[in-house]
Amino acid sequence: MGGVLKRTRKLAVTGTALGVAFASVPVGVASAAETTAPKNVIVLISDGAGYNQFDAASLYEHGQSLNQVAVDPATGAVQRVPGVPSQVYEHFPVKVSQSHYSANGRAAYTPEQAWGSFDWVASGATDSAAAATALGTGVKTNNGVIGFDPAGQKLLTVGEQAKKVGKKVGVVTSVPFNHATPAGFIAHNADRNDYQGLATEMIDSGADVIMGGGHPNYTDAHTSRASNWTWISQNDFQRVSTGGTDFSYVETRSGFEALATATEVPEKVFGLAQVAETLQYNRPGLGNTRVKPGTDARNDVASLDVMAKGALNVLEKDEDGFFLMVEGGAVDWAGHANQTTRLVEEQVEFNRSVEAVTDWVERNSSWDETLVVVTADHETGYLAGPGSKPTWTPMTGAKGELPQVSWHSGGHTNALVPFYAKGAGSDVLNARADKWDTVRGAYLDNTAVGETVFDLLGHAPASADSAVALEASVPLPSTAGDLSMTVADSGAVRFTGERTRTGALPQVTVTDTRNEVQARGQGWTVSGAAGEFVAGNRKFGAENLGWTPKVVSSDSNAAAGPQAVLDAPAALADTNRVSRYGTTVVGADLGLTVPDEARSGRYGSEITLTLFAKD
Repeated sequence: MGGVLKRTRKLAVTGTALGVAFASVPVGVASAAETTAPKNVIVLISDGAGYNQFDAASLYEHGQSLNQVAVDPATGAVQRVPGVPSQVYEHFPVKVSQSHYSANGRAAYTPEQAWGSFDWVASGATDSAAAATALGTGVKTNNGVIGFDPAGQKLLTVGEQAKKVGKKVGVVTSVPFNHATPAGFIAHNADRNDYQGLATEMIDSGADVIMGGGHPNYTDAHTSRASNWTWISQNDFQRVSTGGTDFSYVETRSGFEALATATEVPEKVFGLAQVAETLQYNRPGLGNTRVKPGTDARNDVASLDVMAKGALNVLEKDEDGFFLMVEGGAVDWAGHANQTTRLVEEQVEFNRSVEAVTDWVERNSSWDETLVVVTADHETGYLAGPGSKPTWTPMTGAKGELPQVSWHSGGHTNALVPFYAKGAGSDVLNARADKWDTVRGAYLDNTAVGETVFDLLGHAPASADSAVALEASVPLPSTAGDLSMTVADSGAVRFTGERTRTGALPQVTVTDTRNEVQARGQGWTVSGAAGEFVAGNRKFGAENLGWTPKVVSSDSNAAAGPQAVLDAPAALADTNRVSRYGTTVVGADLGLTVPDEARSGRYGSEITLTLFAKD
């Protein structure tokens, strides 16, 4: 889209005149200080799910996709498959993307590189520990670390802050309860694999609901086994299962289902499903990679949406509200194994949990008092359409059939993931999506989630009767910036010489303070073209006028246009996403060749300069 025309000024001169086009794209920005703070915050994370994992389930469930594209990295050409929203979260008002790099590894997301080479996103990605820490604290850390910054300083989690302001806190997952993602919201450990240590801290964290897998006495086929203490120590298991803590203990399917519908519920619940690790992913039949989802007999355990309902039933009893994280954790496991059948199953299960949460909001709460976020922590498996690499191709599929896909990694990738939000405070998240990807559009970083939740939760009251609570709000920018151009008013440009004459274009100043969303990840161009030289009824053409552009100064290394003849539009200066920002001053040496046949006289013309925001 070109720049919005603001005004045009022409400076009449002897020899040449200048016309100027201004562009402005105002964007309103909300802040946490200006929005309604939610009573409840619910974050749902499909671990390892990029855009294609979300769409794979939608193709299977509904025969529809929303975000399929074909991209050629060599040319930058993007072809978008017409999208149809089929999931409840795809109708949320906030639909952007999220970056998730860790403090080490790649430590950046760069759109030009992500879409300029098929292999770029396949290395240097975050792990779930660093991603969960960013989501749960608003701070980047190194891979493998939970709740500490790269320097080893302990970080405050949003779960801890929610408890400080009097809210209940819960975490629910389809994988072990102390896996990296749930742990990142309430725990701290320099080693994400210290599962027993994480279990102890989570049990003693003050959290009100903890649910997931990791049962020591069951296999992933939901059969009894000799006790295995990988995920939880014998002492901690005995504490939570025999009344040694203030948790009520649930492990059977019927127990979870009863909790989801009960009128009277415990104050706190520890739910340990009767599986070693995953609710369904690791059940028998894992090697059946091309059967339809649901072909292999399911474990007789609670589903993720039932667990979420039970958690909500417990947490909603607090009049001050709650924070809840729900994770579809085994989407990531399917991605690591490139297991398409189980991927679809797990993402569908995640979708059911989002539907359960949305239904709860509309029946038991409201969007005016509850914020719901749906996203992922990273992408796993590099899922793409058939025949992808070196280009990206769209996935295809029909309802009830496995989609046509290709896998390109057994690990995590640095590709953007979807981000959806609705409810009180979602406008702040939308405002923080101030970066622009050439394919996915506006995106925020995962740290923005933790920062926003902290802001919306607010602060605890004064610590004592003799203390006075203080609060200072620093709002987000009230305007997102502008793109404008001015031309030095230096009077007439008069050419000197004989038949070949020289002059200088007055200096042109372009100022670009737009954020990446306004700029849509593109730069700007100033171009110019001249009209005929006229003296009464005498004239000669603009093909006799040329320029050699030059950059006088630039905050961001804008490029001067090439030497050109001005009988057609020619670039005076050009920028891209990186070089556009700040102030750039450009000029040009002008050269006029008077035709031999031109009769004597005082000729006038004009150069019209136009500033364009690139598409």
